Amino acid sequence: MQQLPAIKNILTTKSFFLVVFLISGRLIFAQANVAPVVEATGDQVYCPQTTIPVVTAFNITDPDDAGIEAIYIQISAGYISSVDRLSLSGSYPDIQASWDAGQGKLTLSATGGGTITYARLIEAVQDVVYQNTSAQPSGERQFSISVGDANYLPSTGHYYEYISANSIRWDDAKTAAEIKTYFGLQGYLATLTSQAEADFSGEQAGGVGWIGGTDEAQEGVWRWATGPEAGTIFWNGGANGSSPNYAHWNNGEPNNLNNEDYAHIYANSSDPNLNGTWNDLPIQGGNNNNDSARGYIVEYGGMPGDPFLQISDNTRITIEQEPTFTGDERCGAGTLVLSGQADFNQTINWYDTATSTTILSSGNDFNTPVITTTRSFYAEVSTSTCFGQRYEVVATVRPIAAVNQNVTLENCDEDGTDDGVTGFNLNDAELLIDPGMNPNLSYSYYTSQADAENGSNRIDTSQLYRNDTSSTVYA
Repeated sequence: MQQLPAIKNILTTKSFFLVVFLISGRLIFAQANVAPVVEATGDQVYCPQTTIPVVTAFNITDPDDAGIEAIYIQISAGYISSVDRLSLSGSYPDIQASWDAGQGKLTLSATGGGTITYARLIEAVQDVVYQNTSAQPSGERQFSISVGDANYLPSTGHYYEYISANSIRWDDAKTAAEIKTYFGLQGYLATLTSQAEADFSGEQAGGVGWIGGTDEAQEGVWRWATGPEAGTIFWNGGANGSSPNYAHWNNGEPNNLNNEDYAHIYANSSDPNLNGTWNDLPIQGGNNNNDSARGYIVEYGGMPGDPFLQISDNTRITIEQEPTFTGDERCGAGTLVLSGQADFNQTINWYDTATSTTILSSGNDFNTPVITTTRSFYAEVSTSTCFGQRYEVVATVRPIAAVNQNVTLENCDEDGTDDGVTGFNLNDAELLIDPGMNPNLSYSYYTSQADAENGSNRIDTSQLYRNDTSSTVYA
């Protein structure tokens, strides 16, 4: 059997990605595990009070593995913990579905442990559904599906992981984050450069901890000291300072109390709205429950040399709002304007009856023909996914009141001065205007016809009106 003299030279050169073995004269290469590729499709409209699958199509490909321990589906944008929920529909006795409301994450793992075949996971993910319990939900939700347990944010393409480490110093957390990797991605203390990123990694990460900001080099000049943003200034000054891009400080922070030079995500159970905001702390952390150093946030993604991964993909839904319509009314025959408002800039079509197929008009506003009595028209949103029915919109024509058009209100000159000027109770005119006292009429009085038509400068009828102001009043 022929020897291979080059083996010694190969083994003594610089380190390789492949480990070389000689067995019975053959070269065998042990390769690193290839990361799977996740592909998800789904851009849908969600109808209130329903459930909807988070994907319309889903697949995992992996050239060197047939399965994995778990897969994670998370509401990664727009999440509201009190009303949003993911669940696994159908019968899957071999799969355990665990919902974490704090992170908005559903974990699918093997019942009793072990791995689940990709074929079974593909089937299960297609049966994961979203539901919102609010009577009037709104907005957009994004879902990330990942084979790793770190939280994936589609808007950045990065992964975030909370590491619990009680009483850890900021510098130790920075070192610990930088030696971590995630499917070959380099870790670093998180740099949160947008509201979406701060909300996601702060509120949904599951804990309170260090992030990568510091003003140690120059007091009041806060820079990111980690990740691809290292050296970038994100805040100038104290609590009343300003940001050249984005910052998410808690109320009254940063305040440099006791020489605080390091950024930390804050917790405040008494005011949940403050959870995820930042506080400046000394390097060893604070000494109370809200700002004690309990851990740190590691971010993965964006570093030089990072591999290109497709271990996550994302889908989204947009919640359609029910259209609203407003009728109109007038006195006597004429035209009216009916109006509507639909979601997604959809077109509203107007019809003469509930079953008519002839469109009278299209658009948010509909000018009716001349009508003499109250009647209904019908509106329909042309491209609605959720609200396809027709809505009745009423055009109200009220009869013109049969009243006396001109009346004279008389009063004796009883003010002690015989000059023909005295006070009048204008409410006494109602019986003269309408002797039948129609209960549907109400009255107001003005000193000019223009004011009466515009409803402006109304006379206060709780006091007597003197006819030296004007001897003519318009009702």
